[in-house]
Amino acid sequence: MVKEKALTLSEQPNQSSNKANIKENKRDLQARYVYMDALFDFIIKINQINSVPEIIWHLAQHTIKSLDFEDCVIYLLEEDDVTLKQVAAYGPKSPYQEKIINPITLKIGEGIVGRCAKSKQSVIVKDTSKDPNYIVDDQSRASELAVPIIFKNKVLGVIDSEHSQRGFFSNEHQRYLEILASALASKLTAEQNVETLEELVNAIGESKKLSDIYLEISNLTFVTRSKEELYTRIHEIISRQVKAQSFFVVLYNKQTNKFSFPYIQDDNAVHQFNFQLPDRDTNNLLVAEVIKRQKAYLLESEDLKILFKQNRLIFRDKIPTSWMAVPFEIDDEFSGAIAMQSYDQSIQFSYENKEFLTFLGQHISSAIGRKIQEQRLQYQALHDQATGIPNRALFMDRLEHAFSLVIDKSKSALSVLFIDLDDFKLINDKYGHQKGDLLLRVAANQIGSLLSKSDTLARIGGDEFAVLLESNVSQARAIQIANLILERMRHPIRIDNVQITTSISIGIALIDKSIDSAESLLKNASHAMYHAKKQGKNNIKIYEVGLHQAILKERVLIEELKIAIEKKQLIFYFQPIVNLASQKVVGFEALMRWDHPTKGIIAPGEFIQVAEQNNLIREIDRQLLVSVGRQLQEWGKLNNDPIYISFNISAHRFVDSLLIKEIKQTIRQFSLDPSRLVIELTESVLMENIGKARHLFHQLKLIGVKISLDDFGTGYSSLSYLNHLPFDILKIDRSFVTNINHQTPDHPIINMIVALAKTMQISLVAEGIETELQLEKLTEMGCQYGQGYHFAKPVPKTIAEQLVVNTNLSDKFTENASQFGRS
Repeated sequence: MVKEKALTLSEQPNQSSNKANIKENKRDLQARYVYMDALFDFIIKINQINSVPEIIWHLAQHTIKSLDFEDCVIYLLEEDDVTLKQVAAYGPKSPYQEKIINPITLKIGEGIVGRCAKSKQSVIVKDTSKDPNYIVDDQSRASELAVPIIFKNKVLGVIDSEHSQRGFFSNEHQRYLEILASALASKLTAEQNVETLEELVNAIGESKKLSDIYLEISNLTFVTRSKEELYTRIHEIISRQVKAQSFFVVLYNKQTNKFSFPYIQDDNAVHQFNFQLPDRDTNNLLVAEVIKRQKAYLLESEDLKILFKQNRLIFRDKIPTSWMAVPFEIDDEFSGAIAMQSYDQSIQFSYENKEFLTFLGQHISSAIGRKIQEQRLQYQALHDQATGIPNRALFMDRLEHAFSLVIDKSKSALSVLFIDLDDFKLINDKYGHQKGDLLLRVAANQIGSLLSKSDTLARIGGDEFAVLLESNVSQARAIQIANLILERMRHPIRIDNVQITTSISIGIALIDKSIDSAESLLKNASHAMYHAKKQGKNNIKIYEVGLHQAILKERVLIEELKIAIEKKQLIFYFQPIVNLASQKVVGFEALMRWDHPTKGIIAPGEFIQVAEQNNLIREIDRQLLVSVGRQLQEWGKLNNDPIYISFNISAHRFVDSLLIKEIKQTIRQFSLDPSRLVIELTESVLMENIGKARHLFHQLKLIGVKISLDDFGTGYSSLSYLNHLPFDILKIDRSFVTNINHQTPDHPIINMIVALAKTMQISLVAEGIETELQLEKLTEMGCQYGQGYHFAKPVPKTIAEQLVVNTNLSDKFTENASQFGRS
C-alpha cells in the first residue's frame, strides 16, 4: 500500500483564513435573516395599506432603508400599454414626497427600464458607461438594477435603482427586489380589482341616478300641461345636481334664423317665460355660438370678462364668474341650448358638471321636442291653416268661457261680429284658390289690426270670420269696429300683381236675457249678417228679434228647395220667339219655374238668390240643362225646322269650370245640333266676370253653341262688349220696346241697335212686345225677331209643343196661352 504523502507546512490549513470565512458566512447569513425580516415586515405592512399610491411610496422607502440603496424609482405601465410613467421616487436625488411634480415617461424598450419591461427580465448593469441603453436623468450613476413587476406574465411596471459605485448591485439585491416586485404585483392587482369593483359600484350608482333623472325628464312631456311648466320642472331637476345662480333655455328656429328665450331664471335679474331681448343682436350672443356650433362650453372668470365687454352675454348688469352651456338638437326646425352661470366664486362649474349636463341635454331635447310637437298639433287643431288665426273650435271655447263669466256676473256685456266676404266664390273661381287663400289671409290681417289684444278674431268657415269683443263692450263700440272693418275692406287688395276688389257684410249680436247659450249668440250674429247681405251687401246689420222669424222662413225655403231639386219639381215654361215678318216661331226662351206641390207655380225671383247663396245653383242648372237637351231632342222629332231654345245661366256658373263639361255631355247625350242651344248672358254677369268671358266664349264657339246678350242697351259698356266678345244674338231690352207708342214716333236708340246688328251680322230679338203698334214699328225699323205677350206668355211644354208642330201662330194657340198669367 502506498502511503499518502505528508502535507507540507504550506499545505496545512490556514486557521486564520477559515475563521475569516466563517465570519463572512455568518455575516451573510445574518444579512439574509435581516432581508427576510424586512420582507416579512414589508408584506405585513402592504397588506395593511389599501391605497395603491401609499403602497408604491412605501416600497420605495423600504428598498432604500433595507438595502442601503441610493435611490429607488418605480414606474407603472400606462393604459396605452406602451408607456411607463414614474409614479414614485425616493432617495437623495428625490426627497420623499407624495406626488411626482414632473414625472419621467419612457416607452417600452427605451433605456434600461424599458429594456427590462420589454424582456420581462431583471437587468443588472455593472458599469453604465459601457451600456448604450443607459439614459441620464438628473445625474449620471455608475451602476443600475431594474426589476420588472409582473403578474401572470403581464408587465405592470418596473422597480429601478441606481448607484454611484460600479458593480454595486448583487444577485442578492436582484433576488430581494424580485420578491418585492412579486408582492407588489399581487397587491397592485388586488387593489386594482378592488378599485375597479368600487368604480363599477359607483358607476352603477351614477347610472341608476342618471337613469332615474332621464325617466323623470322623459315623463315631463306627459305630466306637464304647458311648455312653461316643462321648463320649470327641468330647471328643478338640474338644480338638484348642479347649483347655479342663473339658468336659461334658448331655442333657435333654423328656418327663420331667430333665437327665443322661453325660460330664464336669474337671481340678479329676472324669472320669467318668453323673455325678450330688445335691441340686441342675438346672433352675437355666446349661447348662439354654442347652438350653431353644437359644442358645449365651460368658461371661467377671465374669459367671461372679455365676453362681457363684447356684449355677448345675455345680462349686462353683472359679470359671471363661471359659465356653462350645452347644445341640443330637436328636429329640422329647432335646436337649442341649456345655459347656466354663477356670480359667486364659491360656485364654479366643473368638467363633470358639463358632462352631466351634456348627457342630460340629449334627453331634455327629446322632452322639449315632444312638447313643441304636441303644442304644434294643438295649435294646428285650434287655428286655421290658411290665415293662422283661431278656428271655430278655439273661437267657441273662448266664447263659451266669456259667456260663462256673464252668467256668473263676472262680466256684464258681450258682443259678436259675424263677417262674410261678399261673392268670395266668384273671386275664387275667377282668380284661383291660391289667390283666394291669400285674400283671406290679408283680410284676416287687416281685420285683426283693428282689434284690441283682448278681442278674438277667428275664421269659422270658408269666407266667414267672427270677432269676439270682450273689452269695453257696447253696441256703440261694436258698430264702430264694424264700420272700421267695412271701410278698411273697401280698398282694393293687391295679391301677386292682381288687384282684387271685395266687400263684406257684417252682422252684430249683443248678449241679452233672451240668449241662453254661446252658440245662440253666434247664430244671432250670423242671422244679422245674412240680412245685411240681403240688403245689398257691403253692409252692417244689428240682430233684432224680428230677424229670427224671417230667417226661419228662409231656412224652410232652403229645405223645400233641396226637396224640389231631389224630386225634380223645377221645370221650364217656354215663351216663343217669333220671326216678325213671317209670324213663324223660330225658337223658345226657357224660363225656370218651381212647381210647388202646395203653393203652385213659383217664379225664380222668389228662390234663385237663396239657391245661389246656399250652393244649390249648380245642381239646378245641371238638371235644367238636361231638361233643355231632352226637350230639343223630342221637338226635333216633331218638326224638321231648326227650332232653338235659349236659357239663362247664373252668374255663379259663369266662371264654373264644370259648365263647359256639362254642356258637352248634354249635347252628346241627346245627339243635339249645338247651334240649337243658346246661352243667354246679362250685361251684369259680364261686368262681374269679364276676365273669364273671352275664355268661356272661345270654348262655346268651339262647341258650336250660340251666345245671346240679354237686356242689350241698358248698360254703359254694351258697345265695348260687342267689339271683344263674339255674340250671335242681341236682345233689345223691353224698356225700349215699351216706349214705342203713338206719342213717341221716333226711336233713335232702337234704330241705332238695328243698324249695328246688321253691320255686325248679329241677329236681333226685341223683348216685351205687347201691342200691334210695337210689332209694326219694330218690323218697319228692320228688327228680325221678337217675343212678348202680344204673341204668347210663357207656357208649359205641352202647350208649347203646338207651336213646334205648327210654327204659325193662331188664335187658338193665343187663347190657350192666355190662361198662364203674367208669370
